[in-house]
This record gives sequence, structure tokens and C-alpha cells, in this order.
Amino acid sequence: MSAQAIIEAKAVSKWYGQFHALKDINLTVHKGERIVICGPSGSGKSTLIRCFNRLEAHQSGDIVVNGVALHGKMSNVAAVRSNVGIVFQHFNLFPHMTVLMNCMAGPMWVKGVTEKRRATPRSSSWNGSAFPSRLTSSPSNCPAASSSAWRSPAACA
Repeated sequence: MSAQAIIEAKAVSKWYGQFHALKDINLTVHKGERIVICGPSGSGKSTLIRCFNRLEAHQSGDIVVNGVALHGKMSNVAAVRSNVGIVFQHFNLFPHMTVLMNCMAGPMWVKGVTEKRRATPRSSSWNGSAFPSRLTSSPSNCPAASSSAWRSPAACA
């Protein structure tokens, strides 16, 4: 793994039967870096991110998250998942909660992140105005866009 890389994917491929969902993906994400994985529906964005926390198994290539190589025989999947957060657009979100609260629900409930820490934006320049206060069905209110507000995951979609 590269110095300061928190996620590294090398030649990662994933198939669903005959469908080649991920084809030789190479990606390095360094500590503190924010990236966007963007593409049309069905292009493999969610599949790739699901591979980063072992919700999906990749068939070839190498994935390393926070220094831990992901493979079929690993026994410490829970340790990897505790540092990888995923928030999808329409996946088990709580409509009565703000976008930020939906992003922070996992760290608060699973890792005991305090309310005070949750309320502190990642960037001091962030004023919260870019995000809706409540979720709606509008595509413009995609909570995945707010993932940068989550303070400590290796990946958050």
C-alpha cells in the first residue's frame, strides 16, 4: 500500500455471472483526500464501494483498506467495516432525520461517536447550506453528496 493511502485497489474485477461489473479498476485514495465516483446507472460505482467493505467479494485484483488486504479468507471483516461507511441515495435512510444525521447514524450507534463530535463539521468553512435539512424524494437531495461531513470513514458513498 502506498504511503498514507487509506484505500488502494489494483486491477480489481468483479463479475455477476457473465456480466463484468468491474473491469481492472485501479484507485488510490490518500488520507484526507475526498474523491467522487461518478457514472451512469449500472456502471459499477456502488459495486466498487461495496467491495471496499467486503459487502461484495471481488474476483481478481487486490484491495487494501487501512493496511488490511481484503480477500476471501479474511477473518477481520468487522474491523474493516468499522472504518468504511456507506450511505446510498435510497438505501435504508430515515426520512425524519437530517442528511447529516443519516450519515452519522452508523458512527454514533456502532462506534459511540458523541453528539458533540457529530455536530462538528469536517471543514471549518462548511456552513451546512449546501444540504437540505430533511430528506425528500427529489434527486437533488441525494444524501450521498453529504458523505464528506462524516469524520472518519475510509470510504463513504
